Amino acid sequence: MEIRNSIASKHRTRRGVYSIIFLVAIACISLWSFGPSLMVFAQSGASPTISVPAANSTGSSTQGTPTILRTQELSATKDRSPDVTVVTTDPNQLVLAAVRQAVWGPSVSCKIQQTSKAYGQQAVLIGDFKSEGVGPERFRRFRTSVRIAVGETGLDFLQVSDGRMMWTQVGNESPLRRVILDQIFQSVPNASQFADSRPDVNLIMAIGGQAEMLRALYHRYNWYKAAGGKLGGNDVWQLVGRLRTEPAKFVGNTLLDEQNSILNDPASKIPTEARLTLSRSAKLPYFPYIVEYFDRARNRDGEPSGFELITRIEYSEPNTNVTFTQQDFLYRVSDNTDEIKDETQLYVPRAPLPGLGLFPTN
Repeated sequence: MEIRNSIASKHRTRRGVYSIIFLVAIACISLWSFGPSLMVFAQSGASPTISVPAANSTGSSTQGTPTILRTQELSATKDRSPDVTVVTTDPNQLVLAAVRQAVWGPSVSCKIQQTSKAYGQQAVLIGDFKSEGVGPERFRRFRTSVRIAVGETGLDFLQVSDGRMMWTQVGNESPLRRVILDQIFQSVPNASQFADSRPDVNLIMAIGGQAEMLRALYHRYNWYKAAGGKLGGNDVWQLVGRLRTEPAKFVGNTLLDEQNSILNDPASKIPTEARLTLSRSAKLPYFPYIVEYFDRARNRDGEPSGFELITRIEYSEPNTNVTFTQQDFLYRVSDNTDEIKDETQLYVPRAPLPGLGLFPTN
């Protein structure tokens, strides 16, 4: 009996650890929007410097099933480009430009590969992202489809938007989540007319996919350092940020922005440092090639000891010469769905944004 109880206890512990790792991986997709539920991350000896963000020398993912990389490999500095120039542009403005491009830019498709770690285990996420250029009458259509694996255990993450409704499904046991985008659009009428002049409008339009990730990166981190470099022969911006101690210049009046703008909250478990590699080519401006999150590492005595890499997200093989079909952005709710969690109110502005004019009636 004791042996059976011991075995059962080990299985429960393993499932609990795997659940935490899955949560970390999923939270990274939504940029730690599940922060209060996250557990303390495992510590390691890797302590990368933060003078210039590390960049993968090839800029592309390994084809097929990825191997789980060691933290030291992920955070190595040997593959940084020697062609580095100091950038005088405010890096926070570059992140805002990336948000604008993710909301209003042309169609794009790419591969996604992510490695996250917690409790000495690593999770690998691999999949695809498709995003269609938006029209003035609706939100962007996109589809994120990935598989998350920890050891031999895995689950699927799917987020689909047809421009009017966004659905998010995590595995088969979590409730289906939806956002009614038409309700948000009524708060930002004629939004496309303000794409170049109103960063606050662009931030509110950044819902789901890469756009929401960049929205949260802007609100969460103060981007204090930037450099120009090369990634796989492509010109890039390499940005470094740390958790904000003061609110960002543009903070929306939505519940989501309020959550993203919480300062110095230890319960959130948000990684301390972030690095962002953006394209600076005319063909693919501000495309987020790589996002990396670091947390404070501690030695055996519990004292701070540099930084450790928690998560690395890579968007590789971007292609703007793509054509999508209606099926790419179609989501059918299963007849077996027992629960739908509506999250629309997270994104709806609590008060009208000034100066946007009347909602179009035709």
